[in-house]
Amino acid sequence: MKRGNTKEKILKEGRALIQQHGYNGFSFQDIADILKIKKPSLYDHFASKEKLVIAILQNYGNMFDEWSQSVHSLSPIEKIRKVFDVFYAFTSDKRKVCPVLALTTDTHVLSREIQKSMRQFVEKWLLWLEQQIVEGQEIGEIRKDFDPKALSTFIYSQGMGSQFQARIKNDASLTLDSGDMIVTLIRTHSVSNKKSI
Repeated sequence: MKRGNTKEKILKEGRALIQQHGYNGFSFQDIADILKIKKPSLYDHFASKEKLVIAILQNYGNMFDEWSQSVHSLSPIEKIRKVFDVFYAFTSDKRKVCPVLALTTDTHVLSREIQKSMRQFVEKWLLWLEQQIVEGQEIGEIRKDFDPKALSTFIYSQGMGSQFQARIKNDASLTLDSGDMIVTLIRTHSVSNKKSI
């Protein structure tokens, strides 16, 4: 196994284990067993579990950048709806959840550096969502009675919560249902017309 290829596989398997079991639910030995390599060889790529998790989060951030480019041509509200397709992909694959969400259950044992990487990733998501909301409001696609920053936090929180629900109820479609409800809520036409009395 080539060095570069091995590192990529370690990142992939490490991320999958985090998504399924959280930080405390896996070890270097688990990754070594999956890849059928000796545990000490993992240290050739990552000096510690902490360094591996930080690299996984950075890699996940790069994946987000690639994803956001792939939906670049869609309208703001379509992009926001696509966010929930990402969460559906997680939950329909062995009931996984977003890596950052999976790590939150072990926050009390995570290093400051890992927590910093988590915050940076969440901020990237929130900024992207806020940008879509602002653009959507400017073109009249998204309701203007919502504060973009507050709405981006609400949408992200709803996405995280939908993954928990999907895992608990073993029903990945709950993430898609949440996305549909978000779109219905924020679309301009969903504002009710008040009748004068």
